[in-house]
Amino acid sequence: MKNTKIVMVIAVPAVAIALMVLIIPYESHTQSNNFQYTGIKREFWLFNSNVPEFNETKMVMSHDVYSMPSITVNKGDTVVIHFFNTEPKGGDHHSFTISDNAYNINVEVSPGENKTITFNADTAGIFPFICTFHQPTMRGQFIVDSTT
Repeated sequence: MKNTKIVMVIAVPAVAIALMVLIIPYESHTQSNNFQYTGIKREFWLFNSNVPEFNETKMVMSHDVYSMPSITVNKGDTVVIHFFNTEPKGGDHHSFTISDNAYNINVEVSPGENKTITFNADTAGIFPFICTFHQPTMRGQFIVDSTT
């Protein structure tokens, strides 16, 4: 009987310590997996630009391009794009257009003006953006990453 009490005094705390060693890391691991990214505000400054020394007549296409060929955000971010048309008065109009069901955006900017486009990146994927006035050269990709 005395030996049983000694074994119990040693065994019960040893089992309790062993269980804590196994359970505590599991609980903290499962809690960290419950983290949900809520997004942040991401701002971009986008300009029309052009390829220097490009003969539009000879090439039969526009020399206009976007200053940023890609914009990358995380799913859940609030996206703010400040879009500037740097053409002088009397120059070309430009647009920022995403023709996708997830992001149906079409903002036109007159020469010498700018507009701010704000939306939530709520759908992950890669979405082409274009200028409806200057194809095929004025295009880019809006990338929404869902791995956060």
